[in-house]
Amino acid sequence: INQWANVVRWEKVTRPFLRTTEFLWQEGHTAHESFEEAQDETLMILSLYKEFVENELAIPVISGKKSKREKFAGALETFAIEAMMSDGKSLQMGTSHNLGQQFSKVFNIRFEDRNQKLQYVWQTSWGVSTRLIGALVMAHGDDSGLKFPPNIAPVQVVIVPISAGNWKENVLPLARNIEEKLREEGLRVKLDEREEFTPGWKFSEWEMRGVPLRVEIGPKDIEKKQVVVVRRDTGKKEYVTQPL
Repeated sequence: INQWANVVRWEKVTRPFLRTTEFLWQEGHTAHESFEEAQDETLMILSLYKEFVENELAIPVISGKKSKREKFAGALETFAIEAMMSDGKSLQMGTSHNLGQQFSKVFNIRFEDRNQKLQYVWQTSWGVSTRLIGALVMAHGDDSGLKFPPNIAPVQVVIVPISAGNWKENVLPLARNIEEKLREEGLRVKLDEREEFTPGWKFSEWEMRGVPLRVEIGPKDIEKKQVVVVRRDTGKKEYVTQPL
């Protein structure tokens, strides 16, 4: 079974996304013939969580086995991935449990084995939650807002045309051309054509939203046949030849 479900816990001290009264989580449950099969499943899921967090969320984690005191109540073994946050504390980001036959014996969950004898199943349980969002904010955010890793950013590149002079006739067509070329490369692109906000306002807004790359283009850039590219993670500004 693999499902997404809402969970409610009576938390006395809450922190947004990290420890809340209600949260959304993904949980899975499997049943197996042997301890070895259940253990393989437990470790496989742990590796999937580790791969997702490191490759998609760009957060390095430490994976390992929980102590007997820290393991899930009723589990034979609990494995987890944890990451160090900017405040110096460790955050548990996902768990995978080998439940053994603890629960199958209580609830009489059995199967017929190869010798046509009834045996109790060996179970696993694993899950992650919206705590991953909190980890993402803590790991990549700063005083200006979010910093989305490119793989999961809803918008990977934002293009901000500088509204000066006859920008609709001179700047906007080129900005749309750049947008089209970037989309052809498979990137998620947003062209910010809003007229009610200044370029500076737009810069701050998209920085707050965590867009990985910002492209600026104005009348002076057209004269120099260039665009300005700004990285969200480093703030580094580069001048790139216009892709005409």
